[in-house]
Parts: sequence; C-alpha cells; structure tokens
Amino acid sequence: MNDIDTLLSVIENPTRRRILMALVREPHYPLQLSKELGVSQQAIMKNLDIMEKSGLVESRRESSDRGPEKIVYRPTSEFTLTIDVRNGMFRATLSMPKDDETEQENTVLEFGEIRESLFEIDRQIDEFDKMREEMVRRRNAMMRSFMSGPIACDLDYLERSIIYEMLNSPGCDIAEVFREMGVREDRMTKIVNEIECKSKESKGDENE
Repeated sequence: MNDIDTLLSVIENPTRRRILMALVREPHYPLQLSKELGVSQQAIMKNLDIMEKSGLVESRRESSDRGPEKIVYRPTSEFTLTIDVRNGMFRATLSMPKDDETEQENTVLEFGEIRESLFEIDRQIDEFDKMREEMVRRRNAMMRSFMSGPIACDLDYLERSIIYEMLNSPGCDIAEVFREMGVREDRMTKIVNEIECKSKESKGDENE
C-alpha cells in the first residue's frame, strides 16, 4: 500500500483503526477481535475484508489443537503518514521503511533494560517532533508572509496559484509544476520572471 488516498479511506474508520492496533501487537483471528473490541464478528469480517483487499493486512490458515483450522490476520504494511494543515500550507506525506529497516533488534536485553531503552527512544522522538513542529512553523510563516505581501496581492488568482505551487514545492522542477497545473510553459515562465524582478526590486528598496 503506497497510495495516500487509499490508506486514508481505510484507516478513517475507527473500528479498522482498533483492529489494526490489535494486529500490530500480534496476529488475531476474527473471533478474538470480536471479543476484544466488543464488535460483532460480522462487522469484524467486513472490515478485515476491506483491509485485506487494500493490502493493509493478510490472512493465513493455522491449525489448532482445540478444533478446526483458524484464519489468522496480521498487518503487511509498515508506514508513517504525516499530514500538516496550516493557514497557508497543506502537505501529506507517506513514507514506508525499506526491507532492511524492518529487521528485529538482535541485542538481548532484560525487561527493565528494554523499558529504559524505549523510554530514551520515545524521548528522542518527542524532541524530534518538537524540532519538526518548529521547522513547519517557520516554513508556513515564510509562505504566508510572501503570499500575503504586496507582490502576491497584486497578482490575479491564477498567478497566485502558480506562485503558491512553486513555493510549496521548492524541490520540484519548474517544468513539473507546469505539467501539474496544466499551464502553458511560456505563460508560467513570464509570470515567474516578473515575480522575481519585483522581489529583487522590493528587496533593493528595503536596503536603500
């Protein structure tokens, strides 16, 4: 599963999120999930079917000493989904670990040592999240400052849209932005050149 829209359509459902929370802990069969989550087995099966068709989970048959075979479900995808929504910024990114990044930790630790290590890892993740939030804040402030400034305010809607997309995707090739927006390259190039000239003039006036 590497499509954000498909992923969001699957995990937007609270029951499916609860199922996933159980499955990442260990594989479950439908009756287990039904009892643990307090949801009918029919509803569990319906949601598992959706999750399996989307590639989020997979099923396999396992023999049992206490009765017939059971169908057991487990997650098949590992991912990080990040969505930033600000007044002037929208960004959704989906990252998935490479195969060699999902290997188990081979270091043998005692229970207490594992808890201490996990506590330190969580602390570092929290620090990273704070740093990321500050970077997002700075990014958004720069975007808003330009888009609400005198240069952008003199543009029409299409021109502002072009400038916004170019600022929002600074790492993309200009030609790629052209294609995404369906705007003729000559018109877009002219607008960009005019904006750059106005920006240089405005910066020159401030330095005088």
